[in-house]
Amino acid sequence: MLKKSTKIGFGIGDLASNLVFQLTVIFLLFFFTDIMGISPFFAGTILLVARIWDAFNDPMMGLIVDKTKSKHGNARVFLLYGSLPLALSTVLLFTVPPFGLTGRMIYALVVYLIWGMLYTLVNIPYSALTAQLTTDPDERTSLSSIRMIFMLIAVILVSVVAEPLAASFETLKEGYFTVALLFSLGSFLAFLACFALTKTPETTCPHSSSSDYKLREIWPILGKNKPLLILALSSLVGNTAIFMRETAAIYYVDNNLGDSGLLPIFLGVVVISMVIANCIIPAITRKLDKKNTMIYGAIIGIIGSVAFLFIPATNLPLILISAAISSMGLSAISTLGWAMIPDTIEYGEYKNGKRAEGISYAVFSFSQKLATAIGGFFVGIVLEVSGYNSELAVQSEKVLQGNLWIIAILPAILTVISIVAIIAYPINREYHAKMVKELEKRNANS
Repeated sequence: MLKKSTKIGFGIGDLASNLVFQLTVIFLLFFFTDIMGISPFFAGTILLVARIWDAFNDPMMGLIVDKTKSKHGNARVFLLYGSLPLALSTVLLFTVPPFGLTGRMIYALVVYLIWGMLYTLVNIPYSALTAQLTTDPDERTSLSSIRMIFMLIAVILVSVVAEPLAASFETLKEGYFTVALLFSLGSFLAFLACFALTKTPETTCPHSSSSDYKLREIWPILGKNKPLLILALSSLVGNTAIFMRETAAIYYVDNNLGDSGLLPIFLGVVVISMVIANCIIPAITRKLDKKNTMIYGAIIGIIGSVAFLFIPATNLPLILISAAISSMGLSAISTLGWAMIPDTIEYGEYKNGKRAEGISYAVFSFSQKLATAIGGFFVGIVLEVSGYNSELAVQSEKVLQGNLWIIAILPAILTVISIVAIIAYPINREYHAKMVKELEKRNANS
């Protein structure tokens, strides 16, 4: 049984990650275009190039983690030594250099690529702690729920504090630099707290942690791990639905509901609902197991999403109820994905004798990043096809219908696909217990 301080410390790590990650998700594109003066096309290209690079970068970083040997373990050490460079790179990301336009474009591309590598270098080891802290399935679900709650705290802080604080300065250039400086400092201190509180005895996970594999073996090892691939696919599709809804929210509230001032209320309901869901998910999984909880949660998410189609835009209470129901249901996808990844790592070790924690988390982490890119891409395509014009005070009926597609219909369709994919996931509580027992036996005999 993990100490409460260990669980809280682990959760603080996701607060640390998302203080800088959410800052880039919500404000970086705006900073590039409106403050650095980079064209929207090139700014969007920077984000796309970074996602393409992640396909190569993430597995490499995972390999580095698996090969690392340190008195602090192969994961926690990166929280100690990687968090400061990540914080500094975040500040540089929101700094306007004294260059011409071409120089600023090159600067933005290079710094964002460096930032992405440093974020991966810290976040993948942090995520790997789930598998290292405990082998108990319920405890892993609890850890994942706690990290999601702290993630949502970071989302609230960034969403509520960053823009008003930046606007309070004489120029937005100075404002966003200061915001980045403060949030980066908070991230750095939170990572140090996570490092200090997650120290556990070496016997916490008593089975083998063999990482004796070479670079050329990465993809064959991953290819043999069927549960990992199934989970990554299901989470990719499911999280694409989630990120699509988040991106589309501002367009739906502004145009369909006709009042941009309702956005904080709408998003507040979404975030609070997700916090509530993460408080009760551990109890549900003890009765239904992880896969079944994810499936039932996804079904609830679909029902809540489809409800948007039948509620008049004037009925705000019902709209908020639907937002709450769908958000609570879909939370199961994002939360339990992280809780199930450690089980797939043990499956890989059970089948292949290779405990590839780093690259397993790297694959899953990449699926999350790719989901953000695909979700945003879908929203952009629908807005373009429907004829969205940001200069118009009132959008056409076609645009309003398009907004319903990206807030309700497409997320529901993607969630159905996510359910179909996860049905084939083979690890349940009994199978996992069998694997852990066998791994402990192997370790005892080695």
